[in-house]
Amino acid sequence: MAEQDRGTERVSSAALTLLRAAISAHAAQSGSGQPARKRTSPTTATPPETRSSPDEARRSSETARDDPAASAERPARLRHPAGDDPARHPEANQAELFGEGPDAPARASGDEGQRRISVDLSSGHRDRLRARFDRGETLPEYELLELLLFRSIPRRDTKPIAKALIAEFGSFAAVLAAPAARLMDVSGVGERVVGDFRLIRAAAERLTHDALADRVVLSSTDAVVDFYRARLRGLEREEFHVLYLDKKNKMLVSECAGAGTVDHTPVYPREVLKRALELGASAIVLIHNHPSGDPAPSRADIAVTAKIIDGARPLGLAVHDHIIIGANTYISLRSEGYV
Repeated sequence: MAEQDRGTERVSSAALTLLRAAISAHAAQSGSGQPARKRTSPTTATPPETRSSPDEARRSSETARDDPAASAERPARLRHPAGDDPARHPEANQAELFGEGPDAPARASGDEGQRRISVDLSSGHRDRLRARFDRGETLPEYELLELLLFRSIPRRDTKPIAKALIAEFGSFAAVLAAPAARLMDVSGVGERVVGDFRLIRAAAERLTHDALADRVVLSSTDAVVDFYRARLRGLEREEFHVLYLDKKNKMLVSECAGAGTVDHTPVYPREVLKRALELGASAIVLIHNHPSGDPAPSRADIAVTAKIIDGARPLGLAVHDHIIIGANTYISLRSEGYV
């Protein structure tokens, strides 16, 4: 096919050369007063004086190709897919004429184009929302969630997803604490969103842990609640944690002593006290969650608290409190008179 293209190009160049010769002859005759020769149609045979042999045509073609002026006069030949007849592909001609051929910049089409439009339309909304946040405005929970989703979902309108999450789980904090499986049941939420939420929870735990580590726990019940709320809120099963304290009532370590079902956690007082002796703790604080959201203590909660207090007394170990974490509040058994 390359040889065929070169042959076609040589014939085209020869035809141009012949045409220029005919024009020159016509101009010469007009200038000498002789009548102009009648113009021939494309199908009329070429006059004998302008005929050229194949060798002459080839030489003319090579001369025109080497002559920049001749090259400039020669019309650009449209490219076609290799092995294709241009006559069978008029759409290729049209595509290249309008800058849509194989060398034209790639254009978005279909879903990609729609996504690009969506991104362009939502970018202004994102900028405005960030500006409101930077000005210190109090944002609704779904808009605060939108800000987080901007990072997780950079090319999609996140407002419907944020609203769907709040509607499903009830609050911003509950969304962040929700299990991965339930989060991914919401349309638009994938593994990246779940991973980012997990990172935010870990950051919150670290912040509250550092705040608690530098404080006297006995006078910082709110700090204890903040720390464990970040860890326990939204869990679908009960977990029982123990905070071990030194002689100055500062945190030594926090450990999970047991995990159970939606409404019960098996706790073994002997293991709690044994661990306190291993750590050299002087006091402990008991903490567990109620997945139902209601922090009211059950009979089992009161009973296990009493057993741990009775076992700790002979060891000189103080039980400062037993805190039950609910959905949006908590209860201190010390404040309720059980400790």
